[in-house]
Amino acid sequence: MDFILRFVLVDVPEAFLLLTIGLAMFNRSIFEHKKKALLFAVLLSVCGELLALYEVSYQPKVLTMFLCMTLIFYFLYQPGLLRAVFMSTASLGSMILAEFILLIIYNSQQIYWLDILSTNMLMAVVRLLYLGLLLICAVILRQMKFDIRRLFPRNRYNRYLFLLILVGSIEFLLILFMNTSFFLRENNSTLAQLYTPQFQMLFQILILVLFILIVFLFRVYLTLTIHRVEEETGTPYLKSIHDMLTAIRSIKHDSLNHYTAINGFLKKGLYDLAKEYVEQLLQEILITEKTVDSSSHVLGGIKNPAVSSLLQSKMALCLAERIPLTMNVTTGNQFAHIKTYDLIKILGNLLDNAIRATSYELEENRYIRLDWGQSERELFLIIENSGPCIPEDKLNEVFSIGYTTKTNGQGGLGLSIVKSVTERYGGKVTVCSENGITRFHVSFANRSDRD
Repeated sequence: MDFILRFVLVDVPEAFLLLTIGLAMFNRSIFEHKKKALLFAVLLSVCGELLALYEVSYQPKVLTMFLCMTLIFYFLYQPGLLRAVFMSTASLGSMILAEFILLIIYNSQQIYWLDILSTNMLMAVVRLLYLGLLLICAVILRQMKFDIRRLFPRNRYNRYLFLLILVGSIEFLLILFMNTSFFLRENNSTLAQLYTPQFQMLFQILILVLFILIVFLFRVYLTLTIHRVEEETGTPYLKSIHDMLTAIRSIKHDSLNHYTAINGFLKKGLYDLAKEYVEQLLQEILITEKTVDSSSHVLGGIKNPAVSSLLQSKMALCLAERIPLTMNVTTGNQFAHIKTYDLIKILGNLLDNAIRATSYELEENRYIRLDWGQSERELFLIIENSGPCIPEDKLNEVFSIGYTTKTNGQGGLGLSIVKSVTERYGGKVTVCSENGITRFHVSFANRSDRD
């Protein structure tokens, strides 16, 4: 009679809860396949009772239960071997954690395992508390709609982080496993005989091996992270250097044309025309110097060196393309809440887009203006340029992937990247294009924690 009561009231509910926890790791419910859930509970309960009948000690019993549970998961639910192992690990891990919590609670009250076994009332309370802890874990996972697949890494860096967390979790469970066994051994003479120094050494060696593996994984992950940071921070500088070199080659080409023209005037004795040509060049140089001095003064207030480098390269590119670029930075915040790599994406794409659009305009009408400031309500970045307008019916499409105004059809990603990055940080980007002027407006809520 006791066997039947224990089987029905303890073993089967425990198996149901362990199944619920295992399936919940992949956001699955036991009610999807009720017959399979019942069969799982019966098979696992039978396995547990057989191990108890033969008085298998705690550690071999848990390992055997793990193998049995994995096999039942694999053949009954057919999730694949890796998922079956993962679900079994989650189920057994919750079981060990619940047992450890109960042992800590009871030992803190000077109530030991032998005392619990000698009293039916205490045994019933312990079983109820144990099932209650498993129920709480299962309910939390189901309410959260937890799905471990969302945490699966999609890139190389996160794979090592995932392995690091996984190995660390296994080592933590092994330590809990040993501590639970230790508490049980202190109050169980049969288990004390089986808990030999050799058996303990085996687990300690396993824990040591896992610790060495954790150190190795941490070292690899740290190295990869450093390389990633170097790449992400280096990319803006490389792009800026490329733009600077492009500007230098363009200026060199223009200079060569000017020297050739002056040389031609001099050879033909057209000294007045040569003089007039040189005076025009000097006038343009003086205007350019004023613009550069003004922009250089503004760049001195840019706090982020990568952003400053980017703006300098774009300024040189505008100079080579004969596009007046004026910058007005009136805030010290400068989107400090955005990572440098993402901020470069916003600025770089918007300025590249403006330079390309302005280059279609006549030289006397070309200009680009950058305003970076804040108001009581928002932090804003405005980039305005002259050039062909975007048709009104196309304004809603400019941020879509694939939309481009290039004649060769290439591109179509820059503005979609700007929109994606801006919205990821809780901001918004809008565009206005009319009367030969196109204006992009990036804004974020002006919160005190960003000042």
